[in-house]
Amino acid sequence: MSLYPRPRTPTPMGRGKVLVVDDLLTNRELLRQGLEEEGFEVVLAASGQECLTLAAAHRPDVILLDIRMAGMDGIETCRRLKDDVNTAHIPVLFLTAERADDAVTVAALRAGGNDFLTKPYSHPILIARVGSQIAIARAHAQLRHQAISDELTGVYSRRFMMDSLRRTIKAQSRATGEIGCLLADVDHFKAINDTRGHLEGDRVLRHIARVMTDHVRETDLVARFGGEEFVVLLPHTGLDGAVILGEKLRAVVAELCAPVTISIGAVSLNAAEVDKVLDRDGMESLISKLLKLADQAVYAAKHAGRNRVVAARE
Repeated sequence: MSLYPRPRTPTPMGRGKVLVVDDLLTNRELLRQGLEEEGFEVVLAASGQECLTLAAAHRPDVILLDIRMAGMDGIETCRRLKDDVNTAHIPVLFLTAERADDAVTVAALRAGGNDFLTKPYSHPILIARVGSQIAIARAHAQLRHQAISDELTGVYSRRFMMDSLRRTIKAQSRATGEIGCLLADVDHFKAINDTRGHLEGDRVLRHIARVMTDHVRETDLVARFGGEEFVVLLPHTGLDGAVILGEKLRAVVAELCAPVTISIGAVSLNAAEVDKVLDRDGMESLISKLLKLADQAVYAAKHAGRNRVVAARE
């Protein structure tokens, strides 16, 4: 499972997909029928655990969640949904027989619920609230996309990459394992802009970004670092592993983006290095060191003839 949900442009279609969660079959079927008649796509879950599984698999636009259920109740189900990066953004609309000021309802909202509807509910109000939650969620998705993505290429932005690198280093501190990083620079990119124009240069960058994203692992993060440079963050990856992946990306770009090629610098930090530098110089110094080593390795790759991977072995 990816540590970083892929940045994708939201593409709302239809009225939306609703996951209905209730341990009573009659309730589920009534909700399904009413929602489908209004044009919604409906997925049904009979328990909290099934809700977690289906939410991750179907990525619904909204979840209708009964509070009172056998086994895992709605409040605990909501907490787990919000704790998972892949489902945390999905709005939860609670269905409850409790009063609006009841402690259970308050606890449900504090668990991350977005709204609630008291049984017995009015069908038009149910449809209106479901539609409202979907509209809000789609607007938020568009804002999230803009905040974490590079506008030109669609991969992660430099800011998001730097924040992710800080979080990855912090998580690894006092732990075991390694952090790998690739810095890729497009060869002769100035010549592309000068001879074929900036629009063609932009097209080349988008193509390379798409190819790189399609050929990394689910746990890796591809970001545009600036200009014609891209960074690939590789959690739990040593230098040898980073070089292997770097060589894979170099080869696939040379094949699919010909005649354009990239030069790559590969670096890594193990837990001991992380702890040592953090204790002595702090987080920003560690990140600066990592990226400086990667940049020096890219320079060496350029000097050696381009279209190659060089490892920084300091």
